[in-house]
Amino acid sequence: MRRLKIGLCLSPSWLRGDTWRRPDSRVEELFTADFHVDVTRLAEAAHLDFVFKPDALLLDPRALEEGPGLSSLEPLVLMGLLAAHTRHIGLIASVSAAYAQPYTVARQLQSLDLVSGGRAGWNVMASLGGADNYGNVRRPQDPQANASDFIEVVESLRQSFPADALRMDRATGQFADVRRIRRVSQIGRYASAGPLTTPARDERRLPLLHAGAAPGAEGFAARHAAAVFVMQPDAETGLAQVRGLDDAADSLGRPRRPLVLPGLSVCLADTREAAQALAGRADLVPRAGKARHWSIVGTVADAVNAIVERARSGAIDGLIALPAGSWQSLELFTTQVVPALAAVGLFREDYSGSTLAEHLAEY
Repeated sequence: MRRLKIGLCLSPSWLRGDTWRRPDSRVEELFTADFHVDVTRLAEAAHLDFVFKPDALLLDPRALEEGPGLSSLEPLVLMGLLAAHTRHIGLIASVSAAYAQPYTVARQLQSLDLVSGGRAGWNVMASLGGADNYGNVRRPQDPQANASDFIEVVESLRQSFPADALRMDRATGQFADVRRIRRVSQIGRYASAGPLTTPARDERRLPLLHAGAAPGAEGFAARHAAAVFVMQPDAETGLAQVRGLDDAADSLGRPRRPLVLPGLSVCLADTREAAQALAGRADLVPRAGKARHWSIVGTVADAVNAIVERARSGAIDGLIALPAGSWQSLELFTTQVVPALAAVGLFREDYSGSTLAEHLAEY
């Protein structure tokens, strides 16, 4: 078996249900720097490949009556903060292709990639909600086609000021070879000509994580994504996802399909009974007809055994952890589950590369 790729979702899923009321929830720090830095340092100490920040562009005030709802910090601002407090872990921020401007996003991602030493990645969202907050921007009729255009424009802008254009030659006085700097052609509805004000770190495209299961998602992921974030309640579903992405990649002539990384809701405690109690408070009990992430409720040993079994089935290339129930679930996952996976050869014991692309071994 290949070693797994493991990420951590930065949405604090351990605050679901009424678990935010627990004394150890740290809910008072939810919108602070220290809270997110501590989470990400735990992830980096476990040598995880990346942290991933989902996003939402709307907020239902009624949801705040009994919990955090969709309230959160802005992803790219947060990743800039985390870049300054970490050295190795990948930083994946969510971006809306429906409402954001490619030029602004390209500058932000380019800057994040530079200041983090090549650790930037992104997730492009179709953004089904949030139209009321962007009244002067018309939502595209075909969100997926628009997202493809958005990606291509952002990447074209990123390379409009390529890394090899910089000379910084003190002897000749040439700062840059302006012949290498270029403008960008219109793609779809985006007429952002460039060039970008921020130089590229290198010539590679940024690793893209695709989250979603809309019609045509396999083709979109096979064309653009390094990895897909999927709901995978069981191994059979996962094997179907793998086959679908294999076929989509083959049809495009891509030598390797995107990595399949299901979300793993992991609710851990010292005993199974304590974990079950936490799961009840976190609203993790499956409901008929309601899509759910893969879920493990139990001890560290239970989690390790379940992950090993799923990996052996061939249904996953890794996972994105969503610790649930308590801060303890996060600590047990990063300090015990992940090292146990490394001990059986399913995860690395240290970082072997310095960039997100190297961590994912995709580009």
